[in-house]
Amino acid sequence: MSWSDSFSQTYVDPQHLIEAEQQVEVFMGIILKACQDKCIPIKYHEPDLNKGEQKCIDRCVAKYISIQTMLGEKMRHMAPQPQNDNSYSSSFS
Repeated sequence: MSWSDSFSQTYVDPQHLIEAEQQVEVFMGIILKACQDKCIPIKYHEPDLNKGEQKCIDRCVAKYISIQTMLGEKMRHMAPQPQNDNSYSSSFS
């Protein structure tokens, strides 16, 4: 395996990374907006959240964290794995 083959397998295009980060931000923004619309009424009469609103928000935050965790795991599995190619060092021993 040549040096360039190894490099191309572990290189991540920065533009693709930026696009992926933007997509995750948009996706999470949509989820947060949906939770806000679902949990907090447009017209409210009290400055504090009531118990139902608090529970709804707690569930939404839990879902948000769960989705973030799932996305992180998926991206970690999709990321190129560094190769420990010891053929270079062993050839000079």
